[in-house]
Amino acid sequence: MSIVNTRSSRRAFLLQASALTAAAALPGALVAQSNPALDAPIDIEAIEQQAAKIPNRDTLLKFNTNGTRKPFAGNTVICHLPVQCTMRDAMVSLHQELAASPFRHKLGLTSTDSYHMTVFPGANDQDRTAYGWPSYVPLNATIEQCNQTVEERMQAARLRCKLPLRVRVDEPATLNYFAACTLRMVPADREENTKLRALRDQLAEVYGFRTKDHDQYTFHITMSYQTARFTAQEQMAYRKILRAHLQHITAAAPVLELGEPEYCIFPDMFRFEPKILLACS
Repeated sequence: MSIVNTRSSRRAFLLQASALTAAAALPGALVAQSNPALDAPIDIEAIEQQAAKIPNRDTLLKFNTNGTRKPFAGNTVICHLPVQCTMRDAMVSLHQELAASPFRHKLGLTSTDSYHMTVFPGANDQDRTAYGWPSYVPLNATIEQCNQTVEERMQAARLRCKLPLRVRVDEPATLNYFAACTLRMVPADREENTKLRALRDQLAEVYGFRTKDHDQYTFHITMSYQTARFTAQEQMAYRKILRAHLQHITAAAPVLELGEPEYCIFPDMFRFEPKILLACS
């Protein structure tokens, strides 16, 4: 084993051990049954390499460096989390601890009322060429014109997709994701993966464009954007918090069932207003 790999393995082991010790010291309300996926080591070396991207362009378009939100208007197709469910409760608990953390000033926390999983990212008013823009909407159109035109197309669309959409949290990917804080989601099984990918293909037809990562798109639920890099101590503290709360999030919904995809418009990352529940059959 190389010196680099040895160092990486040792650091991953130490972080894992520290996280488990911290979890053991938490109140009874935060004690969950052991989950083998959550016992996987955290590759802090790889995380630190990826952290060089923080803050990335996407974050800087949506949030100021102090964590306050910027105007970022557009449209998208998402599935909101159910308003009353134990998974949301567990996520709110994580949100609250992040909001009280000493590294809060480096996070652009999203609103707990707007938690959702993106199915297709849609168009926005800040970077019309990099993200994607409907092929049938003039590039110089206002975002309001774009929203209305896409809405008309969505009203006429009849999507072939059996509901519910079934996904789960990918615990190792979430624990090892370089930025705070995003739940990395995967389809519940092979059939669900085929169904979700086919749904995205249909939505790309409605929108008239595909993003560069269309075929490799990773589903996710964003709880915050990270606006500055963590110190080593902050990185350790964040991973401990995440591991402890992730046990309850995954236990609350081993498989998360989502209903009708929603065509939404938004002024920023705090509000996603449903305009149409898309017809699926």
